[in-house]
Amino acid sequence: MTSGKKLQVVALDDWVPPPTFAFDHEFVQHKFTPPDKVLERIQDATVVIISGTLIAPSDIEKASRLQLISANGTGTDHVPKDAIRQKGISLCRVPAQNTESVSEHALAMYYGLRRRLVDLHYLAMDGESWKASKGNLVPSHYNHAGPRINAEETVVIIGYGAIGKNFEKMARALGMRVLIAERKGSKEIRQGRTSFEDAIKTGTVFMLATPLDATTKDVLSEAEFEAMQPSAFVINVGRGGTINEPALIKALKGGQIAGAATDVFEKEPATKENCPLLDPAIPNLLLSPHAAWYSDCTLKNTAAIVKANIEGFVAGKPQNLVITEGRDV
Repeated sequence: MTSGKKLQVVALDDWVPPPTFAFDHEFVQHKFTPPDKVLERIQDATVVIISGTLIAPSDIEKASRLQLISANGTGTDHVPKDAIRQKGISLCRVPAQNTESVSEHALAMYYGLRRRLVDLHYLAMDGESWKASKGNLVPSHYNHAGPRINAEETVVIIGYGAIGKNFEKMARALGMRVLIAERKGSKEIRQGRTSFEDAIKTGTVFMLATPLDATTKDVLSEAEFEAMQPSAFVINVGRGGTINEPALIKALKGGQIAGAATDVFEKEPATKENCPLLDPAIPNLLLSPHAAWYSDCTLKNTAAIVKANIEGFVAGKPQNLVITEGRDV
């Protein structure tokens, strides 16, 4: 790392408690940074820490002292990598800091869907439906087709990283059958994997924990939903854009699948204007606002890894790099 003026470390948001760094520096943390304030806040920074804040390529270009962007997450698809490469600076990430939190959130979403917990809550709360059903509320709500139990499920995991592996461990412990899907379009089937096409036809629960890139964009779309069993559920805790949202809506409304849950969206934050999933007319759809990562454990893990990442970079021993001095790692 180049020397000179005192290093300035700037956190553009306060999603994660700031660590205490063991080097001479000036630290500035902002609660939130709107797009029109980013350049003003990073123009003297040596290191910038981001969680959900978006940095424009032009801001990176104009930040003359910037040497490292530290992303507080596993995924870095929201960071303008081309601008980082052109600038010749570095980008690091925080891998596997939220493995337990995200996989547990996915499991909670599964049970919320399978047991239709949100619907049942409101049916109980209205104080009339149960009475009017003459005791037959629950069977009629399920259309007299009872939900599966764990031992009857075949879980297909798409994205077999730390989160996928942890979800597999939990699902097997609960008595579920688990298949690990091979990459879509792959002709080679690795040991322990099931071809993508066979997995789509076989699964009753699909758990996505895959990053977003050219190979995973719309990994589930119309063809996949048409091939699924009509009793199948889809859960996405990976990245928005891995499931084609219009195709998912069509599948839910047309009864091609039984339900879906997602914590991630193609455009975030999701609003009525930019996200077609925010339509209450879509049946059996469970949403959360990219909150699966959030837990006390995740916050502690993130702070510790950010500290190690930045201190290592300053000491000339960088770690968890995605880009180093403009070159992909």
